[in-house]
Amino acid sequence: MNTYYLPDDILNGSPANTDEVVIRCYTSHQDSIKNRIVLNQNMINLLVSGTKTVVYPDATAVVNAGELVVLSTGNVLTSELLTGGQQFSSILFYFSNEVFNRFLIKYDHLLQNITPLNGKQPFLIFKQDIFIKQFIASMQALVSTERELPAAIRLLKIEELLLYLLHFDPERFRAIQIITKDREQLQIKKVVESHVGQAITVDELAFLCHMSTSTFKRRFSEIYQTTPQRWLLIRKLERAAELLRSAEESPSGVYLKVGYQNHSSFSEAFRNHFGHTPSDYQEQQLNVAP
Repeated sequence: MNTYYLPDDILNGSPANTDEVVIRCYTSHQDSIKNRIVLNQNMINLLVSGTKTVVYPDATAVVNAGELVVLSTGNVLTSELLTGGQQFSSILFYFSNEVFNRFLIKYDHLLQNITPLNGKQPFLIFKQDIFIKQFIASMQALVSTERELPAAIRLLKIEELLLYLLHFDPERFRAIQIITKDREQLQIKKVVESHVGQAITVDELAFLCHMSTSTFKRRFSEIYQTTPQRWLLIRKLERAAELLRSAEESPSGVYLKVGYQNHSSFSEAFRNHFGHTPSDYQEQQLNVAP
């Protein structure tokens, strides 16, 4: 699986300047699943067609056509899916913390009386209204020319977009977390505990923690006193048992909800851990007298 460094990889490998705004039109004619992306700058993705999923260490964003998402820097896993026979299409803005901080300083008078929502988050999703749709059309016209847009215009356009988002929903705008550095232990806990029940590998968890796989495994064992594989297995099976205690669930449906790819491997693991097959366990639990 390849790792992409953005926006550096689209700038012929040269790192983007801290005061630079990069704008690109992006299209794809095929689905792509779980690309490893290192966002070296913040990004705004204006989705024209398709669906995009972005997995952060402690949160997941699902963005549909007709929406835009503001993403903070960091390691993420992304998937892009075509919908309705259309190509995947979006307009991308990359901008540094320095650009964003200068924006906040410039428009401080608009922010003074705004109370941000509780808690910071690594992304914000907005619906595209009439203004945003017209903004997208204007950007498509601008970038369709063969000439690179001057830096002054690129800076002006990102400022226009940020200013409108600030006006549109000031409380949510102020809640965006442009960059956060949690302590290593907290970071690992956030990553692994928010992905229990998902089909994710240890290598992918290590990537989301900004670590090599070997370092991640060592740090994980220090925190949980077991291996990542064993810990994830037990959490999945405990979650399955919890679901099976409900008459509305069935073993044939539970295995997918806890991240197993097939029913047979789920049944074997469940029996090894609890001493009963999922079906027997459910029947036993539901027949217990109140």
